[in-house]
Amino acid sequence: MILASAAAHAQWRLEQPLHALLVHGIDHILKQEYEQADSVFRLATVRFPDHPAGYLYRAAVLQAIMIDFDVPIDREKFDSLLQKGKSAAEEISPPWNKYFLGTADGYDAVERVERGDWLGGVRKGMSSASKFEDIIEQDSSFYDAYVGIGTYYYWRSRKTEYIRWLPFVKDDRELGIRLLKIGADRSEYNRFAAMSALVSIYLDMEQYGNVEEWSKRGLQAYPENRIFLWGKATALDRQHRSGEAGVAYAALLENILSAHAPHPYNEIVCRLNLVKSKMASNDTTDVVTHLEKLISYEACSFPASMQSRAKGKIDEARKLLATLEHRRTATK
Repeated sequence: MILASAAAHAQWRLEQPLHALLVHGIDHILKQEYEQADSVFRLATVRFPDHPAGYLYRAAVLQAIMIDFDVPIDREKFDSLLQKGKSAAEEISPPWNKYFLGTADGYDAVERVERGDWLGGVRKGMSSASKFEDIIEQDSSFYDAYVGIGTYYYWRSRKTEYIRWLPFVKDDRELGIRLLKIGADRSEYNRFAAMSALVSIYLDMEQYGNVEEWSKRGLQAYPENRIFLWGKATALDRQHRSGEAGVAYAALLENILSAHAPHPYNEIVCRLNLVKSKMASNDTTDVVTHLEKLISYEACSFPASMQSRAKGKIDEARKLLATLEHRRTATK
């Protein structure tokens, strides 16, 4: 019923000038200009102190940094912003009150899962989806709510696939994808969040043509966005299009190096994938340089959660370098 009635093109958006501030700040997030994004959303909290949007989008900036750079979030600041946003949301009119309460629970769910609190993440995810479902029951043209529900439906079904024989466990993956596609086409504030979710979902499904398609759609608007650059490079790599993958990883590496990340783990992964793509296409140009640079990060201080992963990548690089040196010696 939701999907059938979504043919209507009515659109929900906040009133000006708050709408313009949010669109401007979201644009900065998608360009991964996090300080500028936070400044815009901070201005929203000053100009609209009784509205939840500014507080929750400031929390979204912290979460975007966490995901982009794979670093721990400032939980005290994050939780404080969520609480301020939820308190403000309780005082505004429907359906925006439930939308922002659901958004806060959704952000909370993601952060909990990232730090390993799976049970807490599930509970917050259920709470978030329930609020979005309530909104859509009242008005199916509130397309921004589709994105949270669609993401929840897919991953809930994905994580419960091994107990689907139970009568109360449904497979809502396809419904989740359909809702996300509607959100990607029609939502006001979450279009690119929907596209990002579809990239992650199709990677999980190993449907790499779809990963490439949605990554390209994101890159048409935001050609430097690392989420979509990673999606494109990974899709090409897993389709064994090594030459194209090498070009994509090289572009991604240039982007990563310009971002001044707090630690080099993403650079390590990208350089290693670039090397393997080049070797698969019989191109050894700069391969040794990349491997030596990668190995030089062995003494780098990584967050505890990724120390073993970084060591594994560096060990793999060392083996590849040894293989290349052996081949060079053998041909003399």
